[in-house]
Amino acid sequence: MEDLFELKIPIFWNEGKPEIDFKNYKLSIVGLVKRALDFSLLQLEKRAKDSVSARLTSVTRWSVRLNWEGILCKSLLNEVKPLKNARFVKFVSYGRKYFTVVPIDAMYHERAIIALAANNAKLPVEYGGPVRVVFPQLWGYKSAKSIVEISFQERYEKGYWESRGYDDSAEILPTKVYDINAGKTKFNEGGEVLW
Repeated sequence: MEDLFELKIPIFWNEGKPEIDFKNYKLSIVGLVKRALDFSLLQLEKRAKDSVSARLTSVTRWSVRLNWEGILCKSLLNEVKPLKNARFVKFVSYGRKYFTVVPIDAMYHERAIIALAANNAKLPVEYGGPVRVVFPQLWGYKSAKSIVEISFQERYEKGYWESRGYDDSAEILPTKVYDINAGKTKFNEGGEVLW
């Protein structure tokens, strides 16, 4: 199976690629939850038992199917138990320059995953490692890279790209998309790219 570099997936860090301290890395789950949690990278790796085949689709109109490994978002919800007034989930990237917010319903998508690996290899920082969220049903700017905080909140706030004019919903519109796996452009009817 090809790795991410062999597939030539575009690398994009508009806010600057972080220099991550893997030894002291921590993912915090906070906000409107019954059970706030902190995980070290080693703890997350031990818990990463789920696997999904899903596409990451960029608003710049490319899409790649990978076998993502990690923790399904809906499993995480079962563990932290969001409060009834938690309507949105904020994902904050390492360095805290980038964040994005999704409706809590996005977390219940069957292929939404907190990913630590893709195609049987740990995620490199270039592609959002050590931990990123993947929402295959939304444009890629909602799939925050190198996340350090997941915060459950009552209100929506515009994230990095949303405050620069990108659509808040990040709904994938009907459009032509370049399929990196197949090496050709295809038409997607809208919503999650399933081919």
